[in-house]
Amino acid sequence: MWIVASPNLHVERKDLTPVSAFQKSMNMKSFEVEVKVPLETSEDIRVSLLEIGGRLLHTETQSDTYYNHPCKSFEDTDEALRLRSRQMHPNTHRVIIDGEKPSFELTYKGPRIDPKSKTRLELSLVLEDPTSADSILQQLDFKKVAEVVKIRTFYDVEGTTVSIDDVQDVGLFLELERVVYDENKIDETRESIFNILRKLGLDPSTATRTSYLELYLGSRST
Repeated sequence: MWIVASPNLHVERKDLTPVSAFQKSMNMKSFEVEVKVPLETSEDIRVSLLEIGGRLLHTETQSDTYYNHPCKSFEDTDEALRLRSRQMHPNTHRVIIDGEKPSFELTYKGPRIDPKSKTRLELSLVLEDPTSADSILQQLDFKKVAEVVKIRTFYDVEGTTVSIDDVQDVGLFLELERVVYDENKIDETRESIFNILRKLGLDPSTATRTSYLELYLGSRST
């Protein structure tokens, strides 16, 4: 059982089971160092990921509902509040590392803090009842902004989570991310991600800091 005790997400565990990396990221202040590049096709990248030692993990569909704050604009403050549901694809290759991720979670994302990547503070809570969570948010006048749906195939490359993302109404992307718990580690982590891109024959300068939500809303306005 997880008990959230403070805004710093100090969590007290009542069991003695090992703490996974995903659970750890929910227990304390963490920074998601993320780099995303657009792709035209995914076939060559799938081959290249295995050639550089990447390990195929699994494929899942994620449905992300985003909300706006009743008293401020998250677009102006560069924040985000996301309710995520994930569904594993049956009959596909499946390897789980660092523990099973929850089916539902609520995540706050702070403003981007790195000019070269989409790095930001991230705080998450596991949910058992997303419908009630949605109702609570709406009762507090949080407004739904959009739902972004994507099919993601995950790989592990040198401890970095890499995914090929097919985002509905947006396009195809390669996303690489690592979670760090020390803000001083952000630069070196970003550079290690850039090195993976180079091994894949991709140019880090093609990375975009634009979120999937922003890309989705942009596609809807054109």
